[in-house]
Amino acid sequence: MKRLILQTPLNKTVSPITGWTRKHWEETFFALMKGIVDSASPACARQRIPGPRSHHGLLADELEGFTRSMIMAGPWLKSSKNGIYAWQGDKVDVAGFYGKGILAGTDPKHPEYWGDIVDYAQHLVEMAALSWGLYLSKELIWDKFSESEKQQVAGYMYQCTKVKYHQNNWLLFNVITNTVLKKLGMPYSQEQIDTNLQACDHMYLGEGWYRDGNINRIDYYNSWAFLYYYLQWVILDGDSKPDVAETHKERARLFARDFRYFFSGDGSTPCFGRSMIYRFGSLAPLALGQQLGCLDISAGEVKTMCNSLMKFYFSNEILTEQNHLSMGFLRPCADMLEHYSCGGSPYWSTKAFNILSIPPSDAFWKTKEEKLPIHRQSFSVPLRKAGLLLVGDKKTGHVQLINQKSYHDKPEYNDKYTKFAYSSIFSYDARPVYKNINCDNILQFSEDGINFRQRWEMQHLYSEKDFAASKYALHDVDAEGTIHTSVIVKNDVMINIHLVETKKSLVFKEGGYPLGFDDGKAKTVSVNGAEAAYKDGKLTFIRNLHGYTKQFKALQFADDVNGSNVRYRQSVVPVLGHENGTEHKFTLASMVCGRVGSDTVKQLMGLVKKFTVTDNVIDILFQDGERVFLQMGSIQDIAVSLNGKKISGPIVMARVSAAGKKWSVLDSTGHVDCKE
Repeated sequence: MKRLILQTPLNKTVSPITGWTRKHWEETFFALMKGIVDSASPACARQRIPGPRSHHGLLADELEGFTRSMIMAGPWLKSSKNGIYAWQGDKVDVAGFYGKGILAGTDPKHPEYWGDIVDYAQHLVEMAALSWGLYLSKELIWDKFSESEKQQVAGYMYQCTKVKYHQNNWLLFNVITNTVLKKLGMPYSQEQIDTNLQACDHMYLGEGWYRDGNINRIDYYNSWAFLYYYLQWVILDGDSKPDVAETHKERARLFARDFRYFFSGDGSTPCFGRSMIYRFGSLAPLALGQQLGCLDISAGEVKTMCNSLMKFYFSNEILTEQNHLSMGFLRPCADMLEHYSCGGSPYWSTKAFNILSIPPSDAFWKTKEEKLPIHRQSFSVPLRKAGLLLVGDKKTGHVQLINQKSYHDKPEYNDKYTKFAYSSIFSYDARPVYKNINCDNILQFSEDGINFRQRWEMQHLYSEKDFAASKYALHDVDAEGTIHTSVIVKNDVMINIHLVETKKSLVFKEGGYPLGFDDGKAKTVSVNGAEAAYKDGKLTFIRNLHGYTKQFKALQFADDVNGSNVRYRQSVVPVLGHENGTEHKFTLASMVCGRVGSDTVKQLMGLVKKFTVTDNVIDILFQDGERVFLQMGSIQDIAVSLNGKKISGPIVMARVSAAGKKWSVLDSTGHVDCKE
């Protein structure tokens, strides 16, 4: 594995945060494109990138590498005079490469024919990528085809109108393929465009967020699928339906405002959800939104977001020796791959290169980078419709994503969705051992103490500033029951509180953040009621606040010497445990902290001065004097005084500063009354 060593000098005048310019993007494209050219089949139509085979089969995998690489080529070709660049003594004819490959792949008589398109084929995904690339590179590729060649290519793409699509983000692939055919003056289905533009509306949650399909799969697909393809349609044919186009521009506007809070001090975003081998593809709607002029955040912030994420990834070892994108979050990680992943799959990430569609002469490239929220101040920002809470610490640049809504219908994806929090620094553990996954940032339960389960489908209750809550069933164990989980945030620390109701004796485990590292060994510290580990200027800590009766040193998951983390070669997780025995209703509570720093266990223990549980009522006193009142489960009308502030009603959570001058009160209707 290797990192890309860029020769373009940094420009701190125009880009004071990253130093990146358009030339850095172009040089990165040149390196990736050369790797694609070198791994092509003789007629260029298929990509022979080393890696696993997906369940779609070899032919579809080799097509995928070709079309997805064209996602990055199209924007560059749009502003290129001849489609050729020089690279390390060679000339790379990008336009010629794709023109040749497209003609071979769409010719049924050619040995490299991509095959007929059938129901639910991976080809349906890839034709959208091909269509967009073909549209952007029209002058250098499509216009060079003869009339019969145009008929051949368009005829192949038109097969997409005759087959069935999955009823999720796939419907938008049909929209793009049809709309590009329309723009090229070839046969297409307007009926399918109209139908599928509307079909995904029932997946829209609000505030710029979609779920994928009929369950709450909420993740980065919102960015690199839904918003991305809708904005493509706006660029292609939005003038035909101005009201619809404005709707999707507004949704992109809303998303971009909140997406700023995903970015950490080092430019990364939390690894969360499926398909994280698509990495920087989440930048796609920012690139198109900037091109459309439909975003209401500053161009300087857009530039910082795009440059920061790209610089983060390409400063790490994400490339193979053949200049291919590796199969992982950073380095290869087989345990985070999906059944649909193959060697060409990571090139969906190159949707970020749509930023090169903005011409070199555009003022955007001369705009000065501006600070993002993480550079300005610490924050706690709820995304209520998405069921997420973003917590950022300015001092360390650490961003945490707390999830109380999103999950996947496939249980093997649980580690990617259902942990309580995901971090820009403390990436989750993915590798299963003995068919279990680690308990980092999750409450697990088991009948035998060997085979553990964790929350899966959850009912979102609240996402508010410094507070999030959900309810879920004790699934896959022979016991009826539910768990209410509330997360209270104090600065960068999480107070996790679980009200458990069950009729059976179970074994419970809850872990802190995984402390990841590549070499050496972590220092572990154990005291009565808490466990911690330290390595490379970082720490992970968990404290028993209530209910836990066991604690375990921060060790590798199941003594796994091969490592289970998505980002690091090794990781350790501190753990608390409990067996409820004859208890049928009880509360478990922990304090969890993953931090860049060297705070001692004594310092961390001192944050919570008092924690009491009475039935379903929690009372917390923090070190700075702030009081927190929390009801879980059945919410009753109450009257309580916190630091002199009298509060009454069906209160879910209330917190009042030491002097009583600042407060926040959340009631069971979701109404928040606050004074900051």
